[in-house]
Amino acid sequence: MTEKQIAKSRQRLEQFLEDLLEPVGRTERRHWGGVYVRGLLQDGERKSIEPMAARMRDGNVQAMQQFVGQSPWQWEEVWARLGRRMTAELEPDSAWVVDDTGFPKQGEDSVGVARQYSGTLGKTGNCQVAVSLHHAGEQGNAVLGWRLYLPESWAKDQERRQAVGVPEGVVFRRKWELALELIDQARSWGLADRIVLADGGYGESTEFRDELEARGLRYVVGVGPNVGVWAEYSGRGEPVKKLDYGDQRPSAVKAVAMKAKGWKKVRWREGSKGWMESRFLSMRLQPSHGFADGDPPHKELWLLAEWPECEKEPTKYFFADLAPSYTLRRLVRIAKCRWKIEQDYHQLKEELGLDHYEGRSWNGWHHHVTLVMLAHAFLTLETLRGKKNFWVDPAEDAA
Repeated sequence: MTEKQIAKSRQRLEQFLEDLLEPVGRTERRHWGGVYVRGLLQDGERKSIEPMAARMRDGNVQAMQQFVGQSPWQWEEVWARLGRRMTAELEPDSAWVVDDTGFPKQGEDSVGVARQYSGTLGKTGNCQVAVSLHHAGEQGNAVLGWRLYLPESWAKDQERRQAVGVPEGVVFRRKWELALELIDQARSWGLADRIVLADGGYGESTEFRDELEARGLRYVVGVGPNVGVWAEYSGRGEPVKKLDYGDQRPSAVKAVAMKAKGWKKVRWREGSKGWMESRFLSMRLQPSHGFADGDPPHKELWLLAEWPECEKEPTKYFFADLAPSYTLRRLVRIAKCRWKIEQDYHQLKEELGLDHYEGRSWNGWHHHVTLVMLAHAFLTLETLRGKKNFWVDPAEDAA
């Protein structure tokens, strides 16, 4: 936002932050929290503290550094208030999207930094990685929380942990476990359950899918081409003990999809270059992940597959734990909602400086991303503010 735009929306921004920043404590802290968020919103290439302070008339490097890096305020209640506020502001027909992103870093001292794979980089590099949970809908999105991934090398190194202030209770967690923590946190705020969307990095984890089902959460998650399913299982009932499958063997989803008929062209949204469309297939199948242990077949799920006409074989596969009444078009629309999070990451980083924080501490990192969340939510509401048709009728197949 330009300085003029911020000046025009200054009162709305202050009202927006008044309740959200209350948990940070005394008036002075809330003041510098507001200054920091304005700095993130204001135009400028670099959103680390010194250049932000230099661009603002009331900027103060020392005060802003102290607020973000040393002040002991807790961010969890800020997240809770923001999550409840944005869920109420945005339309109810939405989803929770799990994803992760990388923060490229120089050196080895910033909390959690290591040589590790980052989808942001598209390769292994020196970076931090964080898992995020987003409320995503037609009218807008909101970040609900973050979990900084702590590699095992960091989790077991007491000297490095103490140097950056990693709390004692923080231990190594796989990314899908961090995603579940974020989901459980959002539910603890009283937010209504949503369909959970995730890519194959999470969806291929049987434990992740099982934990979602144990929580009663519906999901649409990516899976790889070699994930096993029962295409024509002939068993009956649910055996109490281990099952002897005899000569029956599961099939890979790729093999099932390649043999299937009934592929249909589906449009799911209009992009800058016209309608986004591809060929899709959906069928009810049972995952076979317990086959080796003699476990009964899993309950039926949707297998959704995408096969663009220009490709020699299907390119994407999804498991969808949704009702049998869902139409193909609705399954596609839900699965494709994940693209919005890429837009979120772009805005969070390119406009709001998500990955520009130069401090090294655990608290400092969490304080920075919390303030970026506030800036992002305010921009979302400002975008919606001038729209006349906030609510739209659901699609005909949206039963």
